[in-house]
Amino acid sequence: MMMKAPTKKAAITTKIKWGGIVINQPHIPNFMEIREYQKDAMRSWLSAKGQGILEMATGSGKTVTSICAIVKLLQQYRNAKMACGLVIVLPYKVLLEQWGEALALFGITPLACYESKAIWHDKMKEQVELFNTGYFKEFFIITTNSTFYKSDFQTELRRISGDYILCVDEMHHFATEKGLAMLPEHATFKIGLSATLMTKWENKSMDDLIEYFGGIVYQFPLERAIKEGFLTPYNYYPIFVGLTDDEKEEYNELSKKISKAFLINKNSNDDEVLQSLLRKRARIITSAENKIDVLRGMRDTIVGAGYNLFYCGDKRETETDEAQRYVEKVNRLLSFEFNMKTHTFTAEESKSQRSTILRNFASGTIESLTAIRCLDEGVDIPALRRAFILSSGTNPKEFIQRRGRILRRSPGKEIAEVYDFFVVPTMNRNEIARMDSVQLGSERRILNREFDRFKEFADLALNKQEAYSKIIGIWNLYNK
Repeated sequence: MMMKAPTKKAAITTKIKWGGIVINQPHIPNFMEIREYQKDAMRSWLSAKGQGILEMATGSGKTVTSICAIVKLLQQYRNAKMACGLVIVLPYKVLLEQWGEALALFGITPLACYESKAIWHDKMKEQVELFNTGYFKEFFIITTNSTFYKSDFQTELRRISGDYILCVDEMHHFATEKGLAMLPEHATFKIGLSATLMTKWENKSMDDLIEYFGGIVYQFPLERAIKEGFLTPYNYYPIFVGLTDDEKEEYNELSKKISKAFLINKNSNDDEVLQSLLRKRARIITSAENKIDVLRGMRDTIVGAGYNLFYCGDKRETETDEAQRYVEKVNRLLSFEFNMKTHTFTAEESKSQRSTILRNFASGTIESLTAIRCLDEGVDIPALRRAFILSSGTNPKEFIQRRGRILRRSPGKEIAEVYDFFVVPTMNRNEIARMDSVQLGSERRILNREFDRFKEFADLALNKQEAYSKIIGIWNLYNK
């Protein structure tokens, strides 16, 4: 059933070669098995007149689901001999490349708009003109968030005069005033994708974003995905790490400055000085030195087992440390002390390099990956069996995405394991007993910020009771 009367007619061809772009007839390949819940999601979006959000657990196949729904709609336009375009927006280059490979299976070869404007701008401009004049019945464009924000891309987007579908993956990135302002009002159809809307942590911007896309039309939560066997069940092991004396002193000094800055700015956290202080304090937690020592003590658990992923922090900048990337420290520990075959996986590698790394990892040639944020969203590594979360912020989207990486199904993978490192400033009961109320309150706030992540991970774990018994032991230390 057509969602809306199309606005343009155009010449019909099954394949057009133009400017290096091959436009095939979109189709769902015969070999592809579409699960029932994916079909339900497709029907929900189409029934909502091509408007809405698919909120599906990481690893449950929301990319394939959304492409199938899009193809169904494009086929309706083709059958009616009418024109409809497609614009896909993704947060990162790595994810864009992955989507490009998936789209090719459906007969869709989009114009990739990212990096240098000289590569894509003229081609996009011409595609839009050909579509607007009726020469093209379809156009397919894929871009990154950073390019989508650029004025040149926005200018061409506004020039589109016919019907088109706007698909935004990891749509929660647009839950800001700037992001909302960039989303086009004239898009005929809208499909938003996310595993982590997490509206209870959000504000009005998220409410406005959900309203823009037409609301959530389908949900497939992680609990259901695990229960029905589409994702791997897992054990969760919280690992508690204390700060060094120097780190505690620096943390407490920064906390005092933050309190003063916060009061000066009348309870606003928009001040640049305040934000700088908050970032410095966060780095102490992210790159706590004792994490390396604790990891070193886990040698027997790690050595001899492959398919490991170590999520590491970024840089920690102090007067005595030259901003050494934490990922490199972990890499050296694994390579030189544990004698493991490991490789760093960051956004700096090329597509071919990443493919080689992941292929060697899947085969077991590489035993461990050390990674930073480029693996938070969208990158598929089904062979992963164990994740060591050495660094995690307080943003729930980040740690839920990370958990999703480890739960994808893979042959021989029955249970996944998550080792989650939590910083507890003081692990000594006698020291805690001697603290004044200000210091005690400061350290309790660190634990409070981490608790949401702990609860999210522990509640769905096979060993939920074991995990909770460990956190209760830590909480008891601070109850004096």
